[in-house]
Order: sequence, then structure tokens, then C-alpha cells
Amino acid sequence: MSDSETSNPGASAAPGSGNHDLLKRSQVFTGLSDEQLTRVLAIGETCSFEENCVIVEEDKQGVDCFFVLDGRVDIEIRSPFGSATQKIATIKRGEMFGELSLVDGFLRSATARTSDAVEALQFTNAKLEELMEDDPRIGFTIMRNLANVLSSRIRNTNMKLRNALSDILY
Repeated sequence: MSDSETSNPGASAAPGSGNHDLLKRSQVFTGLSDEQLTRVLAIGETCSFEENCVIVEEDKQGVDCFFVLDGRVDIEIRSPFGSATQKIATIKRGEMFGELSLVDGFLRSATARTSDAVEALQFTNAKLEELMEDDPRIGFTIMRNLANVLSSRIRNTNMKLRNALSDILY
């Protein structure tokens, strides 16, 4: 686990397993060759988290991202009016979260909390960046795919915001 997130209760490292096909079918790693996927898998660490475990916390420094192998992770943001949180998304098997820290290096924009037991591949940003610099084809493919995923999430958020504003104003 990363220095910033090693204190997560319920987190434990588990040996890696054959997740090649799952990565190959994912939005983030699609388009990579089998050899490239093997290189990506080699830098990931398989981790297990218990139900209701906070994996990343809003407003904390992010140094890694996670690819869900099994289970579900709720993405939550704090209300501006108190300590209550609002679930804004659920990340499922074959999806990634925490990737914004890889893209911009800013503080976490949301909290990721397991809704049931989760197994995930943890990628430190430093190792991913090193791999992407070492093999620019891998870097280009991953960053293009991340741009597509983030673009889709922004569009969905815009639609939800428009609908919410419509309900308030009309």
C-alpha cells in the first residue's frame, strides 16, 4: 500500500492472479497488446479490502489508482453543508478509480468506500508513469483511454446537473 493509504483498516495484500483478460476488456487498458498488458500487470499489487473500508479519502493526496477485480466501490463526496456524504457513482469489476491523481496530481476529489468486499489492483502513479515513459505506446494508449473515460464521466455529470437544475428551476 502507498504511504498515504497504508492505514486503511481492512486492507491486505494478496498474491496476484491471472487478470489479463479482465484488463484487456476494460476501458482503460483496451488496445494494449498481450505483452503490454503483462507489463502493466507486473507493476500492479493485488489488494483486498473489507466491506465499508475507505480506500481513498477526499482532499487527501493521491499517489495511486485502483482497478477493481471483484466487488463494488462507492464514490462519495462531502456535502458543502455539513459532514454528510453523497454517493455519486459506483465502480464495479473491470473499472478504475483514483485515476485523476495520475492525470493531475491534485488532492482526491472524492472518497472511495467499498460497498462489499473488494479485490483490486493497486498501481502507484510513479510506477505507471515510469512504465508509460519507458514505452510511449503504452503511455499513449492508457492516457487516451483515460481521457475517454473521464470525458464520459464529465458528460454524465453534466447531464445529472442539468436534470437537477431543471427540477429546481422549473
